[in-house]
Amino acid sequence: MREHPKGDALLACARRLLRDQVLPALPAERKHALLMTLNAMSIAERQLANGDEPERVELGELQALLDDDQVTLADANRRLAGLIRAGYGDPGQARRSALVEQLREQGLRRLAESNPKVLPKAAR
Repeated sequence: MREHPKGDALLACARRLLRDQVLPALPAERKHALLMTLNAMSIAERQLANGDEPERVELGELQALLDDDQVTLADANRRLAGLIRAGYGDPGQARRSALVEQLREQGLRRLAESNPKVLPKAAR
C-alpha cells in the first residue's frame, strides 16, 4: 500500500507551491520555464487520476472499428493511420462516419488530459 498523500496529491501540492510562491518571485525571463513545468505537472496529475482507462477505451474502440480484438493499441493506431491514408476516411466511404467518430472521441480524451480548458463545455 502506498503512503499518503498519493502521487496525484503530491503533484497538486507541489504545483500550487510553485505557482503561488515561486512563480511570482521569478524574474520575467525565467517564468516561461516554470509555466511549462507547471503545465507538465498538471498533465501528469490528470493522467494519474485517469489511470489506464483512456487507453483501454481507445483500444476497445479501435478493436471494434478494425474488427480485431487481438490487436494492440500501437498496432491498432498504425492500422488506423493506414486506413486513413488509403482513403477510408474520405467523403462517400462506407466506414467514414465510424472512423471520424473514433478520431473525434480519441481527440476529446487526449484534450481532457493535455488541455481541458479548450474542450467545448458539453465535452467536459
